[in-house]
Amino acid sequence: MKFTVINHSCLFIETEAGSILVDPWLKGSAYWRSWWHYPPSPEIRPEWLAPDYVYFTHHHFDHLHYPSARSLDPRTKVLIPRFGLETMRKEMSGIGFADVRELDHGDAIELGRGVRIASFQYGFDDTVLVVDDGTDVLFNLNDCKIRSTSLRRIVERFGQPTFAFKSYSFAQCYPITYTSSDPAELQIIDRNVYFDDFVGRMREIRPKYAVPFGSMVAFLHPECRDLNQYLVSPYEVQERARTAGLPGTEVVVMSPGDSWSHDAGFTLTDVDWYSDRESHLEALAQEMAPRLEAQTAAEAGRTVDWEAFRTYFTKFVRALPPGAGRLAVKRPIVFEVPSSDLPYWVVDVPHRHVTRQAVPPPDRADLVRINEGVLADAIEKVLVYFVHISTRVRIEVEPGGASSDLAFWGLLGIWELGYLDRKVLMSRRFWGAAWKRRDEGVGALGALMKRGSFSEKMAGQFAEDDAVTAGGA
Repeated sequence: MKFTVINHSCLFIETEAGSILVDPWLKGSAYWRSWWHYPPSPEIRPEWLAPDYVYFTHHHFDHLHYPSARSLDPRTKVLIPRFGLETMRKEMSGIGFADVRELDHGDAIELGRGVRIASFQYGFDDTVLVVDDGTDVLFNLNDCKIRSTSLRRIVERFGQPTFAFKSYSFAQCYPITYTSSDPAELQIIDRNVYFDDFVGRMREIRPKYAVPFGSMVAFLHPECRDLNQYLVSPYEVQERARTAGLPGTEVVVMSPGDSWSHDAGFTLTDVDWYSDRESHLEALAQEMAPRLEAQTAAEAGRTVDWEAFRTYFTKFVRALPPGAGRLAVKRPIVFEVPSSDLPYWVVDVPHRHVTRQAVPPPDRADLVRINEGVLADAIEKVLVYFVHISTRVRIEVEPGGASSDLAFWGLLGIWELGYLDRKVLMSRRFWGAAWKRRDEGVGALGALMKRGSFSEKMAGQFAEDDAVTAGGA
């Protein structure tokens, strides 16, 4: 086996059975020009555009990047996880791939010459990819929140891996784009949680080498440029792991273009991208300035249409299961839309209606501010949850409102994927996938039965129990 870290979450794996490209975001930006590769990607090699196989871990644009996917040879064999709904398969057909194979949860498939791979699905839209060539085993956890029994099952099947790749920094905007008059509302998750999560997962699977991965980005759009200060560097992860102790595991920092082979070992760059990150980012921002300016021009003057907003979020609140307001989104979510004479647009989950008014309701959970051009585009494309990932949003949380806010965004993401469609929930495909992942279902039910707010239960998907209780301190 040989592999090359291309960037962020993209790997190029070479085996005796052919090459496997994973999560190709090869060029450009993601999420309305917010996310950019950092450290920068190497020059694209021809073989990266014509792999034998390509595997997409999940739907997010930093993993399934449409412009990059369209640049691949359409004859490439596509491997995707078999989730409970067919969205990803349809996306592959829309891109133009003809040879698409869905991988059932946990079922290893033989690629030939002793090489096998497996996809382990977790949550609504995450997976772990395993590649085993009979000598070395690679676990790519990327930003999957898998843990406990579900993760141990993979180790039971494949043994302790040679390599484990795992994310280590923020991939959503809480709490870095949030403000609140109550500091406690911003302490459900902090950057320490990501250290704990990385170390905790490595302790569970005990790889020979652990690689901080899936978080190599920077925010270059002017709306979120200031957020780079909160990003975790892989060297911080390496140091935290050294302090915490990972017996038998070496944490190796790999930059874009770095590689490993069974014969030669690691080939690592000697460029320090993090000691003076701001200078590097300034140079990168200057280089990308024309694209950023074009994005600003494209969004200028575009406003959100009230009827489109009302129709969209009315469908959402009516699709939610009974009790969603009482148990999760207990307070109204308010979007501030400056172009409107009635600028406070209210999504009231408990009462299942959407209204607009001159002043924000006093019982609101939050006040959400999004560039109208971005919000209009997201509604049109059924991607409003992705705005939360993008960091091009500012949210002012009221005391006691964080739980409702985070529940709102979580449920919105599930709805936009299609999981709240009754036809999906009643389908043989959905229940077949659920049965294969019944260990996860038992664990999720146990987590929901624990005491605490909805947001605290969600935080448990990111952190160790003691870190959540201590607010990550």
